[in-house]
Amino acid sequence: MRYRKGHIAISEDRDVPTLLHVRNARAITLDQLWQLLALDKIEESKRSAQWRIARLEKSGLIERMDAGRFFRQPVFTISNMGMSLLEYRGYTLVSVSSETGRLLHNNQIFHALELVNIRLALANNGALRSWRSEVEVASRNMVYTSGAAKDYDALAEIVHQGQVRTVGIEYERTVKASARYAEIREALSRDRSADTVLYLASSFDVLHVLAIELRGIPRHIGLMTSEQFCSDLFNASTIPNVPGDDVLPLGEFLSLESASIR
Repeated sequence: MRYRKGHIAISEDRDVPTLLHVRNARAITLDQLWQLLALDKIEESKRSAQWRIARLEKSGLIERMDAGRFFRQPVFTISNMGMSLLEYRGYTLVSVSSETGRLLHNNQIFHALELVNIRLALANNGALRSWRSEVEVASRNMVYTSGAAKDYDALAEIVHQGQVRTVGIEYERTVKASARYAEIREALSRDRSADTVLYLASSFDVLHVLAIELRGIPRHIGLMTSEQFCSDLFNASTIPNVPGDDVLPLGEFLSLESASIR
């Protein structure tokens, strides 16, 4: 088949999954995107991944973020044209659209990038069965739950000791106002979309505030720093939200949840 001059062929098996990774992450570095493509066996060669990403950028489907100059490598986000193409191909979200504008502001980049690191920590350890990003979770909740489920930063199916658990993941980079935590406690108490909730903090100070604000909620909630989660995973020191419970490794914390279900 002959194409007209300037035509850009977008492949369903390689280009579209790449665009979906960029859209769902909202912001992602070149290296993070390559790792996700390699895990999906879409582009196992870094050179091939770089070629594909550069091609999508040149075509205007993804773009570099201005704040990316503060990072050692470029940070990409989906463009409005990229969103439009995905919608045309049937990959539509209710929560955001090509008419929404930017998916995130520059001050949200660090939050988005750390969530990709969290996803990679699970995937690289063979512990990730599925991952739904914030925009996917919010879109599904708008359609099916009418606000009854919490809009987690991510909803992951985590495999540990042969058991699969649906885990709501929240990354807390900065401390919120007390009134906002009251709303979060109510949302967590009402939500039933996750078996377990993991709150990953950017620092021990933020972790201390979370331990106070989230204690006593009738949910299986574990708290830890994001850094330890990414480096130690199931050995990461986890603080249960139940007052008086001892700190324990994440693997043991998840096993307690499994036992309580049985």
